[in-house]
Amino acid sequence: MPSPPVTVLMGVYNGLPRLEHAVRSIQDQTVQDFEFLIIDDGSTDGSDRVIRRLADADPRIKFIAGGTNRGLGAVLNRGVEEARGKLVARMDADDISVPQRLEKQLQFFQTHPHTDVLGSYALDVTTGGVPLRERRVPITHERISDLVWTNPFVHATVMFRRESILSVGSYSPGLRRRQDYDLWFRCVSAGLRMANIPEPLVHYFFSEETVRRNNLEAAWDQVRIGLRGCRLVRAPLRAYVATCMPLAEALLPGPIRLKFMSIKERIDPRTAA
Repeated sequence: MPSPPVTVLMGVYNGLPRLEHAVRSIQDQTVQDFEFLIIDDGSTDGSDRVIRRLADADPRIKFIAGGTNRGLGAVLNRGVEEARGKLVARMDADDISVPQRLEKQLQFFQTHPHTDVLGSYALDVTTGGVPLRERRVPITHERISDLVWTNPFVHATVMFRRESILSVGSYSPGLRRRQDYDLWFRCVSAGLRMANIPEPLVHYFFSEETVRRNNLEAAWDQVRIGLRGCRLVRAPLRAYVATCMPLAEALLPGPIRLKFMSIKERIDPRTAA
């Protein structure tokens, strides 16, 4: 069986109720030649049964059942190893890819053969699909490299060359969160070429639960990875200071944190890039 041009990689842990909508958004792409690799990470809400049903009806879906919950880093590390496509597109279980997402990213790789990692803008939406804001990120390789300490990709929008990611060690299986942030630092250090398409190709589900998940433990993980990454890429002093901000943010009460996030968005160096 010939390899597909791209493997879509989704890790799932308790993905209901949005899981099926996320899967359908890939099945309904304008490009139909792909492998859809879905790995369940020990879900307890019945997500595995939904995935099995969808996989039974679509031969493009390859379902790998997990045992105990190991975290997204371990799931994605395995997924990159298992992928048959030369390109791998990330997809989250609660987001929606626009119908032309794969087509536009595949075209970009065809016209930019030296690109290794490609993301895009995203559109934050509510539970009901109401748009909140366009999430912008740096576009050019130079700006992405300079601002890697800001995490200049929306992870769910990313497509990358499998061999390139394997060459820098892939996702760290020991990281349960912020595994993408860790990976981008290593990509920059290794000289991989990166870009973002200035168009929202994914609708990113955003709610108060998204804010609650960014608790003190998650913030510490981000700061720890950020400081280590700054040393790796020899980032400027301001990068070290900025990477510590999530700790201060996590200590704020919920309503104040939302206001702080609004202020932070207005001065975010990624949106000006």
